[in-house]
Amino acid sequence: MVLPLSLERVTRWSALDRFAWGSLHSHGVLDGAEGEALRAAPHGIDLERVGLWPTAEFESGGEASHPDVEILERACERAIARHRGRGERVGLFLDRDGTLVREVGYLSDPGDLELLPGVDVALRRAADAGLALVVISNQAGVGRGLFPLERVYEAMARLRELLRERGVELDAIHFCPHRPGEGCVCRKPAPGLLERAAQDLQLRLSASVMVGDKRLDPATGHAAGARGVLVRTGYGREEEQVLGSDGFESPDRVFDDLPAAITWWLDEGRALGPRSAERR
Repeated sequence: MVLPLSLERVTRWSALDRFAWGSLHSHGVLDGAEGEALRAAPHGIDLERVGLWPTAEFESGGEASHPDVEILERACERAIARHRGRGERVGLFLDRDGTLVREVGYLSDPGDLELLPGVDVALRRAADAGLALVVISNQAGVGRGLFPLERVYEAMARLRELLRERGVELDAIHFCPHRPGEGCVCRKPAPGLLERAAQDLQLRLSASVMVGDKRLDPATGHAAGARGVLVRTGYGREEEQVLGSDGFESPDRVFDDLPAAITWWLDEGRALGPRSAERR
């Protein structure tokens, strides 16, 4: 349940109102102008379950691309995962540039987003089969100062729109804005983003798969205990030529593109069982 909130309303909540908020696992949307006041005096509200709705004063683009929308998205993703059932789901972790969309190099303009052929149809098949669709992306252009963080949100919002227009709803988007060498836990091939998504969405990493066009993509899957697949779109063909030269474990499979990788996963890959069992 997502509720419209205001400071005035929250300050007048009775004990019964607060009990209902907690027991129903509700989420709230608050006018951006009231955000700081709520942070200073939360009145017992779990701030992780509150998203700020941008006003003209706070807005930095379209509503869907405002950074604060990520707070609400993640809160709702967790709520949806809780209500799907008790069992853990299988995750299909997807690199963005060169895997889902055409590689242009440090993409910062949402207008440059172009879905690769067959991606939408393949993702619909995966979603229909019950897989959670999660984008995992390094966005070092932010850390290098090439473009602001807002441009990443705008591009990711545009990706959601393009896929939604084609009947595909992403379960989550996670990205790392840091440059290489910063020592963060979220930059691929570190497994931090996959682990965060697994916690939010109740995913079983050992039965999941990461697909991308760089060696670090399957390596990220392996680091999280999942399968890893390389595709030859984007930088994939170049990356395939140097497999095994950098200490990364070889991908479980290499395919021409994402549709081929998804077909394999649905027909054969997920029947292989947990990857962790093979390593014992």
